[in-house]
Amino acid sequence: MTATGRIVLAHERHDGGGGGAAPVVLMHSLGADGRMWDAVVERLRPGRDLVVPDSRGHGRSPGGLTVSVEGWVEDLDALLAELAIDTVSLVGVSLGGIQAVAFAAAHPGRVRSLVVADSFVELAPDVAATKIAQLAGQADTLPMAEVADRYVADTFADPVPPGAETVRRAIAAMTPGDYAAAVRACFGVRITHLLPRVAAPTLVLWGDRDAKTPRALSETIRDGIAGARLAVVPDAGHLSNIDNPGAFARLAAEFLDESVTGKGEHRHG
Repeated sequence: MTATGRIVLAHERHDGGGGGAAPVVLMHSLGADGRMWDAVVERLRPGRDLVVPDSRGHGRSPGGLTVSVEGWVEDLDALLAELAIDTVSLVGVSLGGIQAVAFAAAHPGRVRSLVVADSFVELAPDVAATKIAQLAGQADTLPMAEVADRYVADTFADPVPPGAETVRRAIAAMTPGDYAAAVRACFGVRITHLLPRVAAPTLVLWGDRDAKTPRALSETIRDGIAGARLAVVPDAGHLSNIDNPGAFARLAAEFLDESVTGKGEHRHG
């Protein structure tokens, strides 16, 4: 807790010798925690300083709190203030992508570059209601270990990638209340109107086997942010940073480097 009463998210810092460049914040998916980024951290760390937080109610961060888009933005702002960081690059997957878009829209002058993967900014009302009823209902009726098992089975194809175990453990460790609150805030999000406020060069990534967030949802993000482009992560499903961390890290690294040098052509693709 900060002196002003704001929470400070649990996080890890990785000093890769960024040389004063904007640190890169890696933002995890619903139910996961910062450990889901382990394989990507190994690949991105050389030459970059990384910050890997746990969202509120997830991992080692405080729970039992109201969950909202505004709260997510406030949490990241408080963390960066605690770390004395002003400008950042953001990389978010699924829920983390929603959070990254919201922060970039609220603080356009503070985001050097933005990578949004396997995410969305708004779902059709019937789709959102179904997802909320299913997943929040599981948390209300099943042990969290079983909720975690079901999530992994629904998200990853066989053979299940090694990183999936970090997601399983993180969901199993959540309280039912924190999980259900995150589910409702995530799938109830309606922030399409914020896209034009994002000023950062933006790369949208989509796993080519992602049936949970169809490509059209990524195209909406691309089309709503001036100059954004879309790239496909091959051999990857909904959490492409886990399914194919090598390709994910390569695409993200190339884009982050372009943003530093200013050599990239940020256009729709």
